[in-house]
Amino acid sequence: MIRFVEVVNRTDKNPRMERTAKLAYELGEVWINEKYVVNIREHAGYNKMLKEGKLNLDLDLGHRFTAVTLIEGNSSTVHIVVGDAATVAKKLAPRDSRLLKG
Repeated sequence: MIRFVEVVNRTDKNPRMERTAKLAYELGEVWINEKYVVNIREHAGYNKMLKEGKLNLDLDLGHRFTAVTLIEGNSSTVHIVVGDAATVAKKLAPRDSRLLKG
């Protein structure tokens, strides 16, 4: 299992207050089992929100966010972690794995 810093959305999800809800985000810790990862992709939405100042996180504007999708049994979970997709993929790749071509 590998440790990542995750963005946790704490915005009130009350549908009647959707337009007036104050966005609330915080950083947390998540441990990801690399065996269950099925998809890694850059999360453009969070990248844009950071540049626009909509994330209330004390992060440098150069940070990037990656969505990591896990499949466990018959359910999937998406975690938004701090780091660009290439760095996250490198951290998740088993040390003895190789990409096979052909």
